[in-house]
Amino acid sequence: MTEVLGLIDSSRGLLSSSKDWDMEESSSVSPQDDDDDDDDDDEEKLNVCPVREETFGILRKDKSRNHQEITRTAVLRATATTCMETEGFTMPKPLNIKTLAEACGKMKYEDHFEKAIRVICYYNVKRDVLSDPEYHFNNEKFKMGKKLITDGINKITGQVMSQSFDDARETLGKILHTLQDFYSHSNWIEMGNTSPYNDLINPDEELMNIADELQETCEEDCVKKTCTASFKADIINNKILTSGYFGSKKPAGKCSHGGALDLSTGFGKSWNGINKDSRDSSHGSLHKTAAVVAIEASVKLLENIRDKINNPNNFLRLVGLHEKNPKGSLKALLFSPYKDRYPDASEGAEFDD
Repeated sequence: MTEVLGLIDSSRGLLSSSKDWDMEESSSVSPQDDDDDDDDDDEEKLNVCPVREETFGILRKDKSRNHQEITRTAVLRATATTCMETEGFTMPKPLNIKTLAEACGKMKYEDHFEKAIRVICYYNVKRDVLSDPEYHFNNEKFKMGKKLITDGINKITGQVMSQSFDDARETLGKILHTLQDFYSHSNWIEMGNTSPYNDLINPDEELMNIADELQETCEEDCVKKTCTASFKADIINNKILTSGYFGSKKPAGKCSHGGALDLSTGFGKSWNGINKDSRDSSHGSLHKTAAVVAIEASVKLLENIRDKINNPNNFLRLVGLHEKNPKGSLKALLFSPYKDRYPDASEGAEFDD
């Protein structure tokens, strides 16, 4: 079975078999764990391919955090703050699935916890199949991207209230992906911000100072090979929010997302862009900051959902710390070969390398 579990490596166009992955950490979830899985799981699992190289990343790159690792860290931290209300709770060190399940007094649900997080990660990754710019905060689609997030928060609240926890995990994975992409694809970090833009999860607040549709945001000096990756001075000085364009239709003077698959850079140009998806991106020197802030933003979103649910036990069930076994064994198995590169989700341990 594991022979066919793989992800398309979008930078090479090759199928990466699980034989090539680090198998030191065996899965704590087996395909037989969940009797409620339907027969569509296998087909749906494979529909995650092909993935696009226009996000924080799905495949692993050296000293870079991908979407799965950002999501896993955030879920662990938000769950820890929820369990703080439990009598006798002590924050575990290191913070991981096993230590947190024990600290929360729910050690017997450790496997369910692991499985739920992997299912959430599955739907996070699957979001990358959709190329519409609002799903990734590309092309300056800030208002549309925010609406996806705030509508998703309300949807999750309703799904939890109606006991549709499996559907809620799907929605959660999707909106976490969009939220995380904001910090890699916009110039929020380049403007000097080191904390989340909380208005993204607040429907009552308007996003401010977004670049005008006709406003030039990046230099296009292709002679010096800085095309579409170097901001115009007034954009940074006046803290005007912009993001990179991905694809073949980029207005003149706008920034590019960048990367080998971004046709907005093209031949004869630099292939550069403003994304901070990994350390080797054009703006990769800011990847660590973007990833750390994306983790913090994801925690805030999870805590926002927990507060709206107004029931700590239902939140713990959402993340899998519950007697009810989450659906989605095959989805969880998709990520099972990965050895955890960041085994401690504690604050300050994001990049202990």
